[in-house]
Amino acid sequence: MLSLVIERTHRGVTTLEVAKRAGISEAGLLYHYPSKEALLVAALALFDEREMSLLRPGEALETAPALAVAGVRRTNVVHLYASLLGEASNPDHPAHDYFKERWRISRASLARDITLLQEDGEVDPALDPNRAATLIIAAWDGLQNHWLVDPTFDIGAELRALIDAVLMRRPR
Repeated sequence: MLSLVIERTHRGVTTLEVAKRAGISEAGLLYHYPSKEALLVAALALFDEREMSLLRPGEALETAPALAVAGVRRTNVVHLYASLLGEASNPDHPAHDYFKERWRISRASLARDITLLQEDGEVDPALDPNRAATLIIAAWDGLQNHWLVDPTFDIGAELRALIDAVLMRRPR
């Protein structure tokens, strides 16, 4: 499914195509994923698993701008993310729990990195790592939406500036 989304956009993919590519019937696919939306959420979760599993402690925060740039180069995945995020405000939507869990994991990863920077004396120990992580995630999503409207927008530079501001570090 993820490869089809990357190739053709989430709107251009059908459950029948996914089933054929997987070598199963459409009914068999819908048994495991009861809707196209559930299947799209699974595709995003797979994308996250591939991207986030490569990060070791201390890397999430420093690599965030590069990850943002690499992420928007996969335009169709970004469009899927933004589309599902808009629908996820409904607690009954399959993406609702996905985003809550994604943000929990991302917040924990970024907060861990901020704590490591605090222990190294690079960030003020009075800064609340969880609050800072929440602000970074919220801004990242907003910057990504800005990029969707204006692809000339330098998401990497702006995210780096935002992280430095939240952490109260001098811009690099």
